[in-house]
Amino acid sequence: MKKLLSVSALTLALTACGGGSSTDKTPDVKVEQNTAPTLSGSLTLSAKALESTNLVVDLKDEQNDSVTTTIIDKPEWLTVTTSSNQVTFSAEPSLFEVANHAFTVEVSDGKASNQYTLTVNVAENRAAWQPIELSNSEVMGNWQSSDGSVELVFATEGVGVIAQNGELSRFDWSNPDVIALNTQAIDCLQECNQQALLEMEVLAKRDDAIRVELFNVSTDKGEVVTLYKSNTEFSSAYYADVEQSSFHSVNFLSAAGEESYFEVPLASFIPTASGNTTSFPHAEFSATLDGKTLKIESDTLVVTQNTKQFSNLGHEVDVAFDLDLVDAEVIAQFDDFLVLKLRHALTYQDESAQNYINESAELAEALQVKTTISTLRKLTPIAVPELTVGKSYTGRLNNKNSDTGEGLTFRYLPTFFTITAADTATVTFNTPENTDSFKWHYDLDNNGETVKVTGNGLDTSLQFFTQPDGKMIMARERNKDERQARLGYEFMEVIDDSTITLDDYKQLFSYLRQGYTSGNQKIYWYINDDGKGSFYYADQYGLENRANFTPSSYWQLEADNSISFAMMSQCPGAVDYASCKNEVLANQEVAYSSLLNFKILAKEGDKYLFDRLFWQSTYAYSERELKESIFQNSYWFGVEK
Repeated sequence: MKKLLSVSALTLALTACGGGSSTDKTPDVKVEQNTAPTLSGSLTLSAKALESTNLVVDLKDEQNDSVTTTIIDKPEWLTVTTSSNQVTFSAEPSLFEVANHAFTVEVSDGKASNQYTLTVNVAENRAAWQPIELSNSEVMGNWQSSDGSVELVFATEGVGVIAQNGELSRFDWSNPDVIALNTQAIDCLQECNQQALLEMEVLAKRDDAIRVELFNVSTDKGEVVTLYKSNTEFSSAYYADVEQSSFHSVNFLSAAGEESYFEVPLASFIPTASGNTTSFPHAEFSATLDGKTLKIESDTLVVTQNTKQFSNLGHEVDVAFDLDLVDAEVIAQFDDFLVLKLRHALTYQDESAQNYINESAELAEALQVKTTISTLRKLTPIAVPELTVGKSYTGRLNNKNSDTGEGLTFRYLPTFFTITAADTATVTFNTPENTDSFKWHYDLDNNGETVKVTGNGLDTSLQFFTQPDGKMIMARERNKDERQARLGYEFMEVIDDSTITLDDYKQLFSYLRQGYTSGNQKIYWYINDDGKGSFYYADQYGLENRANFTPSSYWQLEADNSISFAMMSQCPGAVDYASCKNEVLANQEVAYSSLLNFKILAKEGDKYLFDRLFWQSTYAYSERELKESIFQNSYWFGVEK
């Protein structure tokens, strides 16, 4: 009895826990697995600007769910529609979309999704171009392509700056149906020769950009590019002038409220009684940046120019004009260059002069406020490069005059020096009169960032920079009591004398310094095999018949492979350089005489860097004696083809 009760209790317990016979089970329900929708077919859409183009691809969802298609970061010119088994992509790009684009496309049934890459290649469509005219005010400003290959500055209604693949040019521009850019050398300020004629046709515009074709009429080639309005925020940076020279002004723009300083050329034009004079004096000034304006802190007088003018009675009188810097403004700052706008004015130094001179219409125009656009190249400060003992390098350590005590004054010093030990350098002076050399020795303290230089009354430091083309500049620390900007020299190793040959000198050379004599004239140098040579000071002599140049000087190759010149006009009895030199040095009665020596410091393709030693003797009538001076500078010369 007890055993039966126990079994019944167990049966009840199993039943309560869900136990039972197999006939009580419910069959399993099969759940179908969801899969993400898919696209099939080419996902590359080829379109043309200003045309509508469609691309249809197949859509499949195994469960026949409702599917949505989304283009992530979709532009307005691209749309997508979805049907039960197809997706259609529609593109209607503008000219601003000419490029190859890639977009992420997502298809989703709300539970699962797949992503694909849609490629849209938008081609140019010249047939649909509709040129757009812009007003001058719309053109004015700064523009650049997204990759920086084209940078444009319309600085005034007439003048601008363009950089194409890093090559800088200034231009005059006008805005008829097509914007015409007459490009010139970047360092030319007035009466410039045309380099190329560019026509800029505007094809599309929006608030922040324009799409243009830049067509070079000179080469019959064009490129289409989108130009974006550049920002107007400025940053602190160093800059150098763009002149083709061995030395440069090192300028500084401070965007942090500190003092900025500049030295830039201006174009000054004054009509005179005998014609017109054009000069390019340098304005030195310090300033603080206030927005785009440079608030000038220094004296605004640039230079006083003495001229001959006609009086009211018709005879010539001396009249002095002051050239003043009125104001300055930062127009543009790009990665590699800076553009300044400087306004300047001529005024009578003595206001009463206006009462007695016959002021012509040309002079009245010259007295109006004028504008000069100046471009500066960016400099990047670098650590001190390696200075090897025994090597010579270009660059001027000291600017002061040196009097030998023997009646000879070095007014400009050599622009190269030799490292004589780990902490010393030597500058060597030569004269055409003898082989003895004068030497100055300096102590160097190199901390890796700058080099402190002391000796012979000099206490300064050197800082080094690179230009956008990779060339180095060595500049002394700023001394604003002497000048506003620093003076920097191209820094490179001087080549070994033994590598210089007579063939290096037997070429037609010209100074690469624009305006070395006056205006845009150059000085030409050519030597013949017979110890005679030619110097010509203007383009008018021409280059085509150089073999028939009339010799004007004697030359001689020196022991150090430099070359010396003596002008024939100063030694009528001479037959060669040695006899001409002796005649020049022996003549104590002539009012003026000179000798020259050129030494190659560096070669760069068809350009040569020369150290030019210029000795002159002038008679000082007030003291009744001859005064001898030496000017030693470096210049880039170019080989004329």
